[in-house]
Amino acid sequence: MERLRAALGGLAFVVAIFGGIVVIRVLTRALYAAIWFAETVATFAFACLVGYVVYRILLGSSDDPRRSV
Repeated sequence: MERLRAALGGLAFVVAIFGGIVVIRVLTRALYAAIWFAETVATFAFACLVGYVVYRILLGSSDDPRRSV
């Protein structure tokens, strides 16, 4: 009976270590994907902002409501 308990304890230890590695790998990949997505969104927003500023400069108009068109 003790051998069975020892075998089950060893198996539980192996599952805990392997499961821990799998959980860490899944979490790091999910974090990597989230950071990649946030970086993509931020780059797109920055490109839109720069594009808008360049468009306004090249168009030569202003957003100032006091200025009549």
